Order: sequence, then C-alpha cells, then structure tokens
Amino acid sequence: MAVTTGQEHERGAAAVRPAGGPYGPLVSLAADIVLPLGVYYAARALGAAQGPALLLGGAPPALRLLCGAVRHRRADGVDLFFTVLLVAAALTSLLGGGPRLLLFKDAALSLVVGGWVLGTGFTGRPLAFQLGQRLHRGRAAGERARTWREHEGFRRGLRLLTLLWGAEQLLDGGLGTLAAATLPTDTVPLLARAESLTLLALAAVATAVYARRFRARHGLPLFGAPMSATARS
Repeated sequence: MAVTTGQEHERGAAAVRPAGGPYGPLVSLAADIVLPLGVYYAARALGAAQGPALLLGGAPPALRLLCGAVRHRRADGVDLFFTVLLVAAALTSLLGGGPRLLLFKDAALSLVVGGWVLGTGFTGRPLAFQLGQRLHRGRAAGERARTWREHEGFRRGLRLLTLLWGAEQLLDGGLGTLAAATLPTDTVPLLARAESLTLLALAAVATAVYARRFRARHGLPLFGAPMSATARS
C-alpha cells in the first residue's frame, strides 16, 4: 500500500485536529452529538415522524462536515463516517413493512457500518487512526501523524484494529440478518441485542489486549500521544 508524503500527512493532522483552541473538542462534541439529539427530539416533539426527525438531526454534523471540507479542501473521515451513519439510520427508518422487515433494519445498518469501517482500513487514514487523532490536539496530534508516517508497525497496528472493528460489525449484521430471517419475530430483538453487546465487548477486549501488547513491544501507544517526536523502528 502506498505511503503518502510528509506534507500530505501534516495536512491530514491539521484536518483531524480539533479546531478552535482548547474549546475545539467541546464545539465538535456539541455539533456531532448534543445538537443532533436536540434537533431530533425537538422535531419529534413537534410531531415529526422518526425518519424525517433523524434526517433533521443529521443536518448539524453534515453542515460541519461540509464547512470543514471547504476550509481544508478535504473531508474529515470521522465526521463523514458519523454523517453516513445518521443518514443510513434515517433511510432505514423510512422503510415500511411488517414486523419481519423491521427486524432487518438494525442488521442492515450494522452491515453498512461494517462495510464503511473496513473500507477505511484500505485508505491512507483508517478509522482507528482518525479516532486516535480526535483524542489529541496541537503537538500531540502532530506527533501521532509523524509516527504514522515513519513507523510501519504503527500503521499496521491501527489498520489491523480498523479491520477488526469492521469485521465485528459485519458479523453482527450477518448474524442479525440470519436471526431476522429464521427466528420468531418476538425472539429476535432480545437475542439480537444480546449478540450485539457480546460482539462489541469481545472487540473492545481484543482492542485493549492488542494495544497493551503493542505498547510493550514497540514502546508506542496506539491511541495515546508518543513520548518523542522520533518514531521508533
């Protein structure tokens, strides 16, 4: 897989680095989580159906994504991911049908999420790297970008975790689809929720174990800030 240039990575670090100084993360949180929820519940209170309310709730992060893309001349993958997720949830909620079709909606959403996450694993900035960048700003984000550019093991580790998360979501969607197609409709919701939580817990444990072993072997945190600007080989 081709490695991008140093200038491209520095621009990438600037794109994912929270803007607005110390209040940047709070602005991002408000635009991505608090404001969409407020718009959604306000629309529902005013009588809007679930589908249109979800689409309206997805507007604030979508607008922030558009502004960021215009400003930096590239899309922030994390913003784009959550925007696609909101739109997919809204579109599936617009589908009609009986109880059996309703059971397929959550499974379809997991398949969409899994495909998206897996796809980022084969790009220059996989989702695990972007999420790690969101935890830092300034020099720490810049050092993580430099480590990504110079340390092959760091790139491989974050790609591996991205593929793990994508595979977990695809497995969740596949098992949910199978359950929706074969099991009694009254059984599926509880079983699917238990199965989703189990897979999520397993993925979280695997991530924690792998990150700990990676740090012990390479002396680098996968999601923290490197201690030095010089990447270890």
